[in-house]
Amino acid sequence: MEVQPRTVDVLSVAQVSRLVKTLLETSFARIRVEGEVTGYKRAASGHSYFALTERDPEGGTLKLECVIYRFARAAASVDLRDGQRVVASGRMTSYGGTSRYQLTVDAVEEAGIGDLLRRLEELRRRLALEGLFDAGRKRPLPFLPRRIGVVTSLRGAAVRDIVRTILARFPARILLVDSVVQGDGAAQGVARGIDFLNLVSDVDVIIIGRGGGSLEDLWAFNEEVLVRAVAASRVPIVSAVGHEVDHVLTDDAADVRAPTPTAAGTLVVPSLEDIDASLADLRSRLASALTRRVEVAGQRLDDLDARLRAAGVRTLEQPRRRVDDAGQRLARAGDRLLKDPRQGIEVLAARLAAAHPARRLGEERRRAVGLADRLRALGPRLLDRSRVALGVEAGRLRVVGQRLLDPHAAALEACRLRLVPLSPFGPLERGYALVRRPDGSLVQRHDQVGPGDSIGVLLGTGALDATVTATRPERQS
Repeated sequence: MEVQPRTVDVLSVAQVSRLVKTLLETSFARIRVEGEVTGYKRAASGHSYFALTERDPEGGTLKLECVIYRFARAAASVDLRDGQRVVASGRMTSYGGTSRYQLTVDAVEEAGIGDLLRRLEELRRRLALEGLFDAGRKRPLPFLPRRIGVVTSLRGAAVRDIVRTILARFPARILLVDSVVQGDGAAQGVARGIDFLNLVSDVDVIIIGRGGGSLEDLWAFNEEVLVRAVAASRVPIVSAVGHEVDHVLTDDAADVRAPTPTAAGTLVVPSLEDIDASLADLRSRLASALTRRVEVAGQRLDDLDARLRAAGVRTLEQPRRRVDDAGQRLARAGDRLLKDPRQGIEVLAARLAAAHPARRLGEERRRAVGLADRLRALGPRLLDRSRVALGVEAGRLRVVGQRLLDPHAAALEACRLRLVPLSPFGPLERGYALVRRPDGSLVQRHDQVGPGDSIGVLLGTGALDATVTATRPERQS
């Protein structure tokens, strides 16, 4: 016998939605639910939206969406906040069009501190005692990082805000590491991203973060494994989680907390426009400083010019007085020397050799050269003035020296003619030689040197360096 299949009525989607709505609202016409408030917000319409959450014993988080309409006075007057544990009373309702359900709350009473908030505060105190949040551990961010590492979800809006902000301010290099930022395994994923970026040698700063959300949405950034990874990072970390009002434990462990992901981009790189403005200001300040230095140096050169001109005059006045004194002494000596011509000529020759104006003039010329070198270092303007002054004074010295020498020129020439035959170098012209030891002393006897000694032989023209091979007491004819 053939078995016919049982006929089942086919329902439309609308029929199923109405059946579920009717069953839900009749079965849970009035209930009281205890849970932790998360994601609380009050809309402009006056309605309030939040969720009651609790930890699932098998893992994860259970959540029941709730709404308080503005006309529910008893519930609307309660000041709810995330982390608060409450008992909400109301009825279950369903949106038939989307098959979603929620608790419409008409009364709320506080049930004590929420479980999530309690766990958060316990972990915060424990990690603070270990020093993970100490201000002394915070490191400054580099001014211009070689590369910026970002750990976040590449499918979220936060990564776009971070990258757009950074590139709008400075053409930086960015290394993105994708990670889930919410739910199971999110904390471990972000921690692995931090560990990876610490192995990249040219990453100088790391940004971790995500957009805003409820307390349970941001819970991954409160988990101990991620907080410890942030504190142990070799590279400075910026924590940019949620909005400015949101605060997570990675904010306390990071080197810098950014109120938003967008703000993180402004923290890690400077503005190129600001850098250009700073460079322009530095160029202006440097130009002003150099101008002041040049002005001060110019004033110092003017002062040195005046001092050197005065010193130069005094320097040349002294040799002028010495030349005048020498002339007077020569005049007086000449009168005495005329009484004894021979003695007078010899004394005159000795004194002229020691106090000849030409010798003094040579010394003064060397001093003038040194002074000219100093003036040359002080600038062409001072050198030109000094050269003029030195030229005039040198000319006057030459004139004075010539005046002193002219009356005694004949006597000096006669003295020279008498001294020439007495010169020890005269015999050298006739083929004789002078032998000197290395210390300059004359060798007069054979026993003053020995074989192997070095000697110098002075000839009529030139000299010889020689080595003694043997000595003899007798002379060779």
